[in-house]
Amino acid sequence: MEIITSRQNSVFKTFMETRKNQDFVLLEGRRLVEDALSRGIKPKLSAITPEYEKTYGKPAFPYLLISDKLLNNIADTSTPQGILMVVDRPKASLSDIKMFDELIILDGVQDPGNVGTIIRTAEAFGIQGIIITKECASPFSQKAIRSSMGSCFGVKIVHASADEIKNLPHTIFSFDLGGKEPFSRALFKGKIALCFGQEGSGISKEILKISHKRIYIPMKGHTESLNVAVSAGIAMACVRGIL
Repeated sequence: MEIITSRQNSVFKTFMETRKNQDFVLLEGRRLVEDALSRGIKPKLSAITPEYEKTYGKPAFPYLLISDKLLNNIADTSTPQGILMVVDRPKASLSDIKMFDELIILDGVQDPGNVGTIIRTAEAFGIQGIIITKECASPFSQKAIRSSMGSCFGVKIVHASADEIKNLPHTIFSFDLGGKEPFSRALFKGKIALCFGQEGSGISKEILKISHKRIYIPMKGHTESLNVAVSAGIAMACVRGIL
């Protein structure tokens, strides 16, 4: 098989274009690619380096050979692992997640690493739906995908406004430093949505306005607040009866 070595090659250009196309997701690294394939996700385009083929053999899916230099140009990471795959970006709507008993709302969480970690934790605890507000970091950015370890393909992720969220048949719990009562498992009855806000300023006024309860996580130490991903993990563990 001929190795693609020119930046003028149409395949290289297509890979570069997919990085900006909201309809597709670029996956880097063997683990993410294998996870996507194990979920039944079909590749739209894939490429490996000759060294990757030499080390791991020929993949069981269609692929092209590309030089290390070009793959490095496409990849977001500083040390790519010799394999890239383009897949369709998952799409979902509020109607797809209304039936779920538990939802997570991320309101303006700006660090893609936090977004990805929360998505991964949600899948681990069996929470199937996540709502993203417009100020939130993209759950399909390269950093968020790596942080979620592929879980962005295992839960349904929906973008929605406060006006849309307020019509959900869920009790909305906003985790807020100014909350009125400490969180506890006893609070979480029926359909619930746990909301976590921006790392610095917290939950927006729009979301607080439609929240049914503003709650907080009690802390005994001098620490002023918890990392948002840690807070979300504690809350999800509580919902599952672990705490």
